[in-house]
Amino acid sequence: MRTSRVAVPVAAAALAVALAVGGCGTDDTYPSESAQTTTETAPETTPPTGTAGSEPGQPGTEPQVTEATGGIPAYQPSTLVSRSIGSTVLTTSDPIEQVGAFYLDFVDREGWQTVSESVTPYSTSLTIRKTGEGASISVSSGGDGTLISISTYPSP
Repeated sequence: MRTSRVAVPVAAAALAVALAVGGCGTDDTYPSESAQTTTETAPETTPPTGTAGSEPGQPGTEPQVTEATGGIPAYQPSTLVSRSIGSTVLTTSDPIEQVGAFYLDFVDREGWQTVSESVTPYSTSLTIRKTGEGASISVSSGGDGTLISISTYPSP
């Protein structure tokens, strides 16, 4: 069933929870890393078609971020907004429907089990799991583009 009135608040709530979890304390399983969220203006993770430069410092020469977190791929092209243990937030200028379709295809292709799915013209929200892993993927409108929030966690 696809709903539009309920999905937007649900997606916003999921994003708020994901961001709040990312900023909570430290995780003892990663003693050498801090669970602080870092916000920065980051280069695009991959250049749009036809913009790759050949000189250092030119658009398109920055290293690509191909994995967002926990084996979930970073949508391409996207810009890193923040990253902490188990959580990544990206933005892209691509439409919500296109980004949502990318993650729906990923879930089917990589054998993740869908626990919960909501797809509307305004957002896509997925809760997925594999043995020992769980993840939430939220795609929604964010300022001038599309906001992508990915959170991963251990799952029995």
